[in-house]
Amino acid sequence: MNRTAIVAVVAAVCCAVLIAVWLIPGQKNAHVTTPIEGAYVQLGFDGTINTIGEIDLHPQSVDGKAVFSAGQTGQAYFAQGDGRYLEIKTPDLVSLSERVDISFDIKAEDWTNPYEKSAPVKTVAVVSGKSGDRIRHVIFNLSNGEEPVLSVAVEDVTGSKARLTSDPGAMTLNWHQVRLVIDQASERTQLYLDGALVMETGIVPAVISHGMDRVKIGTWYRRNQAFRGLLDNFVIRDAMGEGV
Repeated sequence: MNRTAIVAVVAAVCCAVLIAVWLIPGQKNAHVTTPIEGAYVQLGFDGTINTIGEIDLHPQSVDGKAVFSAGQTGQAYFAQGDGRYLEIKTPDLVSLSERVDISFDIKAEDWTNPYEKSAPVKTVAVVSGKSGDRIRHVIFNLSNGEEPVLSVAVEDVTGSKARLTSDPGAMTLNWHQVRLVIDQASERTQLYLDGALVMETGIVPAVISHGMDRVKIGTWYRRNQAFRGLLDNFVIRDAMGEGV
């Protein structure tokens, strides 16, 4: 066999190996839009659960699997409204920039929660972190009503709390971008919906000033707060020097 033939055979074998590896479940890379400079956490949701990163699922999750459906770009995570959630352990982020934003695309489904017994709340996502001896949260919720209303609950290191809400009727069954911009220097936290400023507060969430270590998507801790819908392109990033 001449040298050219040998090279051709080796190349063919290498291609076959690469294709085989690509087809192994859980080996494909997660779908990621153009990498965002300064992203602390950037999650697309293509592929299997193993492709997203270091992930722990809530023990109630059936078979340790998540469900994916068509999203804004590639696929999105589908929260089934059954009280289960996806928990993503992030690096222990304690040194964040002075200006950070948390953003994601969301498409809520119009449905009645069979477990709903008290507050008509559907938790979409929670970002958590330790502040001293307590765990603090930033909680993104949708309320039930004629039209879903988005709200974000924040808490600072002293325990002071605030809630930012969208105007009634602002959320529909279409895709929307939610963005929370936290500026530690000016002590402002602003909620944007589809690029428009909805509300702001002077409270800086403790998970930004003291650090974060996990994200939960799909619900909170009770089945009556279960969210049903799609979430895509979840990003926590350094937004220094950028406008909204």
